[in-house]
Amino acid sequence: MNVYENMIILNPSLNDEEIKSAIDRISDLITNAGGEVMKAENWGRRKLAYELNKHKMGLYAFFLFKAPSQTVKKIEDYFKVFDPVIKFMVIKLGKKQIAALPKEVVGGAAVQQAPAEQKATS
Repeated sequence: MNVYENMIILNPSLNDEEIKSAIDRISDLITNAGGEVMKAENWGRRKLAYELNKHKMGLYAFFLFKAPSQTVKKIEDYFKVFDPVIKFMVIKLGKKQIAALPKEVVGGAAVQQAPAEQKATS
Protein backbone atom coordinates (compact mmCIF):
# COMPACT_ATOMS: atom_id res chain seq x y z
CA MET A 1 0.00 0.00 0.00
CA ASN A 2 1.10 3.54 -0.73
CA VAL A 3 1.29 6.37 1.80
CA TYR A 4 -0.60 9.59 1.03
CA GLU A 5 -1.03 13.07 2.48
CA ASN A 6 -4.40 14.71 2.03
CA MET A 7 -5.06 18.41 2.70
CA ILE A 8 -8.67 19.55 2.64
CA ILE A 9 -10.13 23.03 2.93
CA LEU A 10 -13.64 22.91 4.36
CA ASN A 11 -16.36 25.57 4.44
CA PRO A 12 -15.48 27.92 7.35
CA SER A 13 -19.14 28.45 8.31
CA LEU A 14 -19.43 24.87 9.66
CA ASN A 15 -19.95 24.54 13.41
CA ASP A 16 -17.79 22.25 15.57
CA GLU A 17 -20.22 19.33 15.35
CA GLU A 18 -20.39 19.52 11.54
CA ILE A 19 -16.58 19.75 11.31
CA LYS A 20 -16.15 16.62 13.43
CA SER A 21 -18.81 14.85 11.38
CA ALA A 22 -17.09 15.76 8.08
CA ILE A 23 -13.66 14.63 9.33
CA ASP A 24 -15.13 11.37 10.67
CA ARG A 25 -16.95 10.77 7.38
CA ILE A 26 -13.70 11.22 5.41
CA SER A 27 -11.83 8.90 7.80
CA ASP A 28 -14.56 6.27 7.42
CA LEU A 29 -14.42 6.57 3.65
CA ILE A 30 -10.66 5.88 3.66
CA THR A 31 -11.05 2.94 6.04
CA ASN A 32 -14.01 1.42 4.15
CA ALA A 33 -12.11 1.68 0.85
CA GLY A 34 -9.30 -0.52 2.21
CA GLY A 35 -7.05 2.16 3.66
CA GLU A 36 -5.69 2.97 7.11
CA VAL A 37 -5.74 6.49 8.58
CA MET A 38 -2.44 7.07 10.39
CA LYS A 39 -3.08 10.69 11.35
CA ALA A 40 -6.04 13.08 11.12
CA GLU A 41 -5.72 16.68 12.29
CA ASN A 42 -7.98 19.72 12.32
CA TRP A 43 -5.72 22.75 11.72
CA GLY A 44 -8.53 25.26 12.31
CA ARG A 45 -9.73 28.32 10.42
CA ARG A 46 -7.17 30.28 8.44
CA LYS A 47 -7.23 33.11 5.94
CA LEU A 48 -6.98 31.92 2.35
CA ALA A 49 -4.34 33.36 0.00
CA TYR A 50 -7.12 34.13 -2.48
CA GLU A 51 -10.88 33.85 -2.54
CA LEU A 52 -12.33 30.38 -3.19
CA ASN A 53 -16.05 29.99 -3.91
CA LYS A 54 -16.68 33.42 -2.34
CA HIS A 55 -14.88 32.39 0.88
CA LYS A 56 -11.98 34.38 2.31
CA MET A 57 -11.42 31.94 5.19
CA GLY A 58 -11.14 28.16 5.18
CA LEU A 59 -11.05 25.35 7.70
CA TYR A 60 -8.00 23.16 7.10
CA ALA A 61 -7.96 19.40 7.78
CA PHE A 62 -4.94 17.14 7.27
CA PHE A 63 -4.90 13.36 6.76
CA LEU A 64 -1.97 10.97 6.53
CA PHE A 65 -3.05 7.52 5.38
CA LYS A 66 -2.04 4.24 3.74
CA ALA A 67 -4.25 2.98 0.95
CA PRO A 68 -4.27 1.12 -2.36
CA SER A 69 -4.12 3.36 -5.42
CA GLN A 70 -7.79 2.72 -6.33
CA THR A 71 -8.85 4.27 -3.02
CA VAL A 72 -7.47 7.68 -4.00
CA LYS A 73 -9.80 7.84 -7.02
CA LYS A 74 -12.79 7.01 -4.78
CA ILE A 75 -11.77 9.71 -2.28
CA GLU A 76 -11.31 12.37 -4.96
CA ASP A 77 -14.67 11.53 -6.53
CA TYR A 78 -16.31 11.83 -3.11
CA PHE A 79 -14.71 15.23 -2.43
CA LYS A 80 -16.11 16.58 -5.69
CA VAL A 81 -19.70 15.98 -4.52
CA PHE A 82 -19.25 16.52 -0.73
CA ASP A 83 -20.59 20.05 -0.12
CA PRO A 84 -18.41 21.09 2.87
CA VAL A 85 -15.20 20.57 0.82
CA ILE A 86 -14.01 23.73 -0.94
CA LYS A 87 -10.60 22.46 -2.13
CA PHE A 88 -8.52 19.30 -1.69
CA MET A 89 -5.18 17.81 -2.64
CA VAL A 90 -3.92 14.23 -2.32
CA ILE A 91 -0.16 13.64 -2.58
CA LYS A 92 1.61 10.28 -2.77
CA LEU A 93 4.69 10.26 -0.53
CA GLY A 94 8.02 8.95 -1.78
CA LYS A 95 10.44 6.70 0.12
CA LYS A 96 12.48 9.60 1.50
CA GLN A 97 9.36 11.42 2.67
CA ILE A 98 8.07 8.27 4.38
CA ALA A 99 11.45 7.78 6.06
CA ALA A 100 11.30 11.36 7.39
CA LEU A 101 7.95 10.77 9.13
CA PRO A 102 8.00 10.35 12.93
CA LYS A 103 8.22 6.68 13.90
CA GLU A 104 5.12 6.87 16.14
CA VAL A 105 3.04 7.84 13.08
CA VAL A 106 4.31 5.14 10.73
CA GLY A 107 4.80 2.47 13.38
CA GLY A 108 8.52 1.92 12.90
CA ALA A 109 8.44 1.47 9.11
CA ALA A 110 10.30 4.76 8.58
CA VAL A 111 13.05 3.70 10.97
CA GLN A 112 13.56 0.42 9.09
CA GLN A 113 13.74 2.11 5.68
CA ALA A 114 16.17 4.88 6.67
CA PRO A 115 19.29 2.70 7.25
CA ALA A 116 18.76 0.84 3.96
CA GLU A 117 18.65 4.15 2.08
CA GLN A 118 21.80 5.36 3.83
CA LYS A 119 23.68 2.19 2.81
CA ALA A 120 22.57 2.63 -0.78
CA THR A 121 23.90 6.20 -0.95
CA SER A 122 27.24 5.38 0.75
